[in-house]
Amino acid sequence: MPGKHPVSRTGARAIAAVAFLLVLVPVFLILPSGARTDIQHIQAGDMIFIYEQNLDITGLRTGANPVTALRKYRNDDPTLGVLREVPVPDDTSFSPDPDIFGGQLGIYYAYNPTSGVMNSVYVSTPSVSVDAVLANPNHVYSLAGLTIPQGTRIAFKISSPDVGTSYHAGSLYPATVDLVLTTPGGGEVSSIQGMDFTAMNLTGAFFYTDDAGRPGAITLDGLEQGTYTVQAKWRDPSSFVDRAPDSNLVSFIVGKSTAFQTTPTPAATPVITTAATTVPTQAAVTTLPVTTLATTPSPAATPSTPPPTQPATTPPAGTAQPSPTPAPMGTWIAILSPAIALLLLKARGRP
Repeated sequence: MPGKHPVSRTGARAIAAVAFLLVLVPVFLILPSGARTDIQHIQAGDMIFIYEQNLDITGLRTGANPVTALRKYRNDDPTLGVLREVPVPDDTSFSPDPDIFGGQLGIYYAYNPTSGVMNSVYVSTPSVSVDAVLANPNHVYSLAGLTIPQGTRIAFKISSPDVGTSYHAGSLYPATVDLVLTTPGGGEVSSIQGMDFTAMNLTGAFFYTDDAGRPGAITLDGLEQGTYTVQAKWRDPSSFVDRAPDSNLVSFIVGKSTAFQTTPTPAATPVITTAATTVPTQAAVTTLPVTTLATTPSPAATPSTPPPTQPATTPPAGTAQPSPTPAPMGTWIAILSPAIALLLLKARGRP
């Protein structure tokens, strides 16, 4: 049509591609990539951890200018105000210290006064937790604080969501922990029933010690009765060992040899006993207080006529529903009159 310039199919595809990139690129700049190409060399979107040492963050540059600071912005939006600025004296050897971050973790953008805002990283803190559970396939049963009979098979759950998923380069997972079990007598052991629970690599958000490739399950057999406490302690890297907090403490009690039930006991079927099944003797009746004797027939004993049948709210099966009442003829005439008049006017106007 004259005066209009429709967009060609090629132009429409180009516009759609540009719009897609405008939405997708900021997402890649913000979200952590989840894996490093090298454990010390940081790229855009990687997750770094407090207490790490001598990180090379030159991969966050967008040009030749070095990273001079890491900035945290309001709502993670570089167009809004700066919440915190962390100085970077040397972007080839940067050590994230908790004091300079002041507890404000999350997304930080690399910054240079000349280049402006550059690529981002996610700053987290290394953490690990532990729990005592029944052995496979009953991992859902936590044993924390419970008394466990001897003969029960148990395992331990080690969790480290951030370190286990982000602190690695390809198949290299350098973060490891030792499992330390404190006995009722106060001794600490990491080798239990011939299984070594040291230097276990954190290769995921969590794992169980009886998973394939892990030390295995423990059978509580012939152990001293009393309270046992378990904790996961950092073994690698050395900076985590020196400064990062170890896991929580979980205690359980080893008791006597009795069956340990892993499924709930079905509730017993209640037995209903009616008054008619028990006939009191004459002696028992005479000793009842006078106030308990019934002076009027009980409701159960009072004959009564059945209540009148209430009318059904829906018609019985097989009963036809009444047809809707048709609209009066006058109503149809009122509705159709304008249409009829319009047709007559058109008919008159024809030659």
